[in-house]
Amino acid sequence: MERDQIQRQKYALSLAKTIQNHHHHLKVAVAEFQEKCLRVSPGRTVPPDIINEIRHSFKGIRDRLTEVRSIQQLLQAKYRQFYHRDPVRDKEITEFEFISKNAYSKFEFTLKEMEAKKKMEKERLARMGHKNEPSRGSF
Repeated sequence: MERDQIQRQKYALSLAKTIQNHHHHLKVAVAEFQEKCLRVSPGRTVPPDIINEIRHSFKGIRDRLTEVRSIQQLLQAKYRQFYHRDPVRDKEITEFEFISKNAYSKFEFTLKEMEAKKKMEKERLARMGHKNEPSRGSF
């Protein structure tokens, strides 16, 4: 019985360590992600690989946040007696989620804005091309 208790405690500690590792990784990843998103602006041309990298980074951040939430729920439900919550870390994790969602929303909005400008420019050039062509019916 005591042996089982020790194993449960070790497992709870390893899960808490996983949360701590994810927290550290997220701290760095969210800062880099936010910086990448801010580089994308309507006045600049953005290579497609940067766009894909930003989307991939966001997915990775979301996956880690989901894993952290799942581990926290498990610890609070099944290993409550061994788990000591860290409210400061929990608050930072919540902030990481907010910052990443906000940065990604701005990024997507900027991309849509850039696409709309490109489309308007193509339409304008097409109209200009039709005005410069002589009409076939008049001689």
